[in-house]
Amino acid sequence: MPLKLDDLNKKGLMQFPMVMGAITPVINLPGVYIAQLKLDGQTLAAIYLGKINKWNDPELIKLNPTLRLPNMKIIVVYREDKSGTTFNFTNYLSKVSADWQRGVGEV
Repeated sequence: MPLKLDDLNKKGLMQFPMVMGAITPVINLPGVYIAQLKLDGQTLAAIYLGKINKWNDPELIKLNPTLRLPNMKIIVVYREDKSGTTFNFTNYLSKVSADWQRGVGEV
């Protein structure tokens, strides 16, 4: 998590990213192969908020019109502890989803 600007200024520090890494949602869905499923940030946030809970939800079908998405429950798995990955994931969802920002926010 980046330091706050006040803390940086107080201590005469600067910060800039030196490492980049991807955070990728992983799915296990019969008939859907690597890189086939399309998700946008708002839809991903809605899945993690429990607002989208079936693979054949209209929002997922709209993003994936060529896939045959099954009427199966989405089982969300997530990391509960605080970490750099948790911060980056929740920071992203906070930027793309007002519902996420109001509810969960950055962890």
